[in-house]
Amino acid sequence: MPIRSQTFRGFIAAALPGMAMLAALQPAEAQAQGKRIFISIDMEGIAGAVTPNQISGTGIDYQRQRKIMTDELLAAIAGAREGGATEFVIADAHGDMQNILIEELPADVRLIRGSPRPLMMMEGIQNGRYDGAIFIGYHSSASNPRGVRAHTFSSARISEVKLNGVPASEGSMNAALAAQYGVPVILATGDDAAVEELAPVIPGAETVAVKRNIGFHAAENLVPAEAQRQIRAAATKAVQKSAQIKVAKAAQPVTIDLTFHFYRPAELLAYLPNVERTGARSVRWKSADMASAMKFMEFAMSYNVELQP
Repeated sequence: MPIRSQTFRGFIAAALPGMAMLAALQPAEAQAQGKRIFISIDMEGIAGAVTPNQISGTGIDYQRQRKIMTDELLAAIAGAREGGATEFVIADAHGDMQNILIEELPADVRLIRGSPRPLMMMEGIQNGRYDGAIFIGYHSSASNPRGVRAHTFSSARISEVKLNGVPASEGSMNAALAAQYGVPVILATGDDAAVEELAPVIPGAETVAVKRNIGFHAAENLVPAEAQRQIRAAATKAVQKSAQIKVAKAAQPVTIDLTFHFYRPAELLAYLPNVERTGARSVRWKSADMASAMKFMEFAMSYNVELQP
C-alpha cells in the first residue's frame, strides 16, 4: 500500500503541469468552436430614420443617423458574442453601401462595403460556413401599404418584385438567398410593418420592432439607447438558439417578376435572352437559383453603358 500511494502521488505530480496546460487552452478551444454570424444592415429600419433627411447622403441628419446605425450594429454584435458568436462578417446594405462608421467596429469583424456587387445586400453569404444571419434596419416591401420608406431594392426605379409569384420584400429575397447556402435567419429588426411582413418567412427567428409605422415618412420611434438594448438582448437569444432554427427550403428554380416605374427599362431588358416582357413596365426572369436571380436584379438596376472606369 505505501508503495502504491507513492506511485500514485508521483503520477499526480507528473500530470499536474499537463492538466494546467489543458485548462489554459480550453478558452481558446471554446473560441475556436464559437459561432460565425453574417449581418446585413440597412438604414430605413433603424430607430429615428423616417425621411431622406436621415437616410440620404445629402440629408441634414445623415451623419447622425450613420452613428445610430453603427450603434445598432454594435449592439447586435455585442449581444451575439454573449450568445456564443466569435466571428462576424458585416454587409453594409443601404444606398451606396458605404454608411457604417468602419473605425468604430471591433478589430475582429470584417465589413463588406461598396456597390454594385453580385449578391447585393447579402454579398459574403456565399463565402464559408455561417451559423446564422441577422438582418438589422430592414423595411417593408413596395407591395406593402404600410411601412416607413417601404420599397423593394429601389424606391426610385422599382414598383414591385415577385419571387415565384409572391410579392417579395428585400428581407424575404435575402432570406431565400441565405437558404440556398444553408444559413437560417435568426434575427430581424426594423419597423413593425417590416418585421410583421418578414416573420412568416423566418419562423423561429427573433424580431425587434424599433419603431411603429404611422406613414411612409412618419413613425413612433424607440430612442436609440432602448432600441440598442432590445437588439442586444434579442441577438443573444437568437445566437443561443440558432441550432434549433430550421433553414428555410431553398427556392429552386426561381422566377423573378420585376415591375419598374417606367417603360424603357422593361423594353431594353427584354432584348436579353431569357428575359420575357410581361407588361408595359414588367419583365420576367427564370433562373436555377437565388444567387443567379440576385445577379440579374443587380444588373437590372445598375447597368449603364456610360459607367466608368
